[in-house]
Amino acid sequence: MTHRSLALPEGGNISLCTGSGALDLAVEAVTGLPTVMVAEKDPAASRLLAARLPHARNLGDIKAVDWAVLSASLPRPAALTAGFPCQDISNAGPRGGIAGDRSGLWKHVAHAIRRLRPRLVFLENVAAIRSRGLDVVAADLAACGYDARWMCLRASDPEIGACHRRDRWFALAYPAAENPHLPTGTQRRTPAPGQAPRRRARAHAGGRSGLLAAPDGRMTLLPTPAAADGTGGPGTSPKRKGGMNLRTAVTLLPTPAARDWKSGASNLLETNSRPLNEVVVNLLPTPKASDGPHGGPNQRDKTGNYYLPGQAVRLDGRWVATNGTDYGPAIRRWEAVLGRPAPEPTEPGTKGNRRLSPAFVEWMMGAEPGWVTSPDLGLSRSDQLKILGNGVVIHQAVHAYRALLGTLAPETAGSTPAQLALDIA
Repeated sequence: MTHRSLALPEGGNISLCTGSGALDLAVEAVTGLPTVMVAEKDPAASRLLAARLPHARNLGDIKAVDWAVLSASLPRPAALTAGFPCQDISNAGPRGGIAGDRSGLWKHVAHAIRRLRPRLVFLENVAAIRSRGLDVVAADLAACGYDARWMCLRASDPEIGACHRRDRWFALAYPAAENPHLPTGTQRRTPAPGQAPRRRARAHAGGRSGLLAAPDGRMTLLPTPAAADGTGGPGTSPKRKGGMNLRTAVTLLPTPAARDWKSGASNLLETNSRPLNEVVVNLLPTPKASDGPHGGPNQRDKTGNYYLPGQAVRLDGRWVATNGTDYGPAIRRWEAVLGRPAPEPTEPGTKGNRRLSPAFVEWMMGAEPGWVTSPDLGLSRSDQLKILGNGVVIHQAVHAYRALLGTLAPETAGSTPAQLALDIA
């Protein structure tokens, strides 16, 4: 891709909760916007970012950043990216929701958005956010004056082709008072925090907020976010003449169940007319951050299935597990997508045993070989697996953001997502 020349830091992307930088690589692939600042406090991830994004200043802990002071010293950023923590939202975690100790960092992301006023906001989290925080995110964005669209996408969907499911939520937000189809010079001025909006400013983008994309590409509109969604409970809104509010709508969204993944073309999602498993039936467990520090070969989930460290050591040379499960089709499809063969799934352990290889996980996540696992970085195996497990599948994020950017200007079908984004920036 040919990138337009952009000065630093003007016209770039500011990344929060950066981790491995995979989400930012996806944003750059779609928009051409380089990452000029990151915010990461983890020592290992910070070492990785210093090597991979040497021109990006690391702000450190986002809870310690004075966003008012920073915004006064910077030009308005073209984009802000945040894959904020999912531990309290994920089905694999305590399920405390977005107000939890880790996922509660969202409030600091929202504060940064309010102060920095980026022209585009790219967000990512687990799909379970639909019932454990989407209403809060949408309400906070609306309170900041931002409109939002989002979609859930599996890394294993045929459009992506990964060998593990990894169901994720991706969102695109932009100032509601600005027309995302117009160049910067012709935009209406967005009111600063605390100022009343001008009479012509829109509270939402013509009712297009909350655009949920089904896996087959069909779009369904959710209720437009409102500030009251973050404090009110499920129910109806008088202003909608009895219609449900966003907080209620997100709780009614279908959650994928185990039956959706049974063999056979007759098993369909209620909201999708396409078999989920028409290409790949058997998918490997998705990588987790805990695969490094706490992953063991005998650990299983609540249904008795092995996590990735346990399944990796039970694979033979044909990608068939000891219980007869054949992962070969999933592996070969991802090999074709990436254009390189899968590395050995295990490596020698410290006691002569075999253990999950970080290089294999790096391949599963679609990262360039050595992006996280290069010996030159000096990262421990535990840190490598933690960083990778916290990251995103780059191809998955690229597909989601291209689709979301493409909905901003359906009348400009000839424009690429990158051109639309650069027009905004």
